[in-house]
Amino acid sequence: MVVKCLCFGDSKKEKNYPTVIEELCHRFSFEDLRKSTNNFDNKLVIGWSPFGDKVYKGCLKHNDAAADHTITLKVMVPHYSIQGSLQFKKEIEVLCQLRHPNIISLIGFCDQEKEKIVVSEYMANGSLGDYLGDGIRNNQPLSWKKRLDICIGVARALHYLHSGTKRAIIHRGINPNNILLDKNMMPKLANFGISVQGASLH
Repeated sequence: MVVKCLCFGDSKKEKNYPTVIEELCHRFSFEDLRKSTNNFDNKLVIGWSPFGDKVYKGCLKHNDAAADHTITLKVMVPHYSIQGSLQFKKEIEVLCQLRHPNIISLIGFCDQEKEKIVVSEYMANGSLGDYLGDGIRNNQPLSWKKRLDICIGVARALHYLHSGTKRAIIHRGINPNNILLDKNMMPKLANFGISVQGASLH
């Protein structure tokens, strides 16, 4: 399938940002993201969040790079109304602050009328949950060494959240479906919509 690719990047001009969030990450228009997924084609759905949000694979062109940039789009279901809006805002606010190899990287977001979309890096190997139980991904069960590596990566992410940030962050949703795996099978925590932040540690 051919996926339309868009360009995005930072302007060199000085900007006045209406919110801190928009200063820290890119704000996409709904039209941009619609095009990046061929009008949210169901063939590009790669999963669902724990709250039923659809997760798509999309394609953008980053600045003037020759290669396309594959992204993940989590489209919040509209019937969550106030609760969903709070979870969306919380996830964006938290991810904007975090920089760790074992935590999903936020690329940007869309908050346009009822459309609320979180845009993050693409994780080629799905979630840890895809490899456990009866749903073994591609019939390739994880070796015990790889399971240990994943556990260590998640532990490092949790240590960073609890003691490496200005205010401790409690994820509140650690489970196999929220542990995503990149193309090298490196684990990354995702879905921070119900996380909470504690008092300042510094």
